[in-house]
Amino acid sequence: MNSGSRPVVGRADIGTALSYISRHACEGLTPARVVKETQQVSLPRFSRSFLAATGLTLRAAIRQCQLEEVRRLLLRTELTPDFIAGQCGFRGLREATRAFLDAGCEVPHALRPRPDHAAVDTRRLTRPMQ
Repeated sequence: MNSGSRPVVGRADIGTALSYISRHACEGLTPARVVKETQQVSLPRFSRSFLAATGLTLRAAIRQCQLEEVRRLLLRTELTPDFIAGQCGFRGLREATRAFLDAGCEVPHALRPRPDHAAVDTRRLTRPMQ
């Protein structure tokens, strides 16, 4: 490579960044850290290439992975939504809910199955007759 040429961002570089994002999105990940840890080009150069290849900004890709992890934990665990939001890089449930709405997704509390109130045995809820 001559001194005037710039490094090319290839598909493998994009894949490396996506893999890194999926592993670290919930750890306070920033676009600058993604590029620093996975690339040998500047943040602006990689960001343009990433956007062209994926249709997403680095920040949007990070947010998408965070939302996927919130969704996964809500559906598969009994952890509270607020705790899950914090573990996935949000300041709280309100911020996570806003991110879900901005992405056009169901809000976190709508993802959890609701208890079937019809299945409650009401006989145990009443006092015995005297």
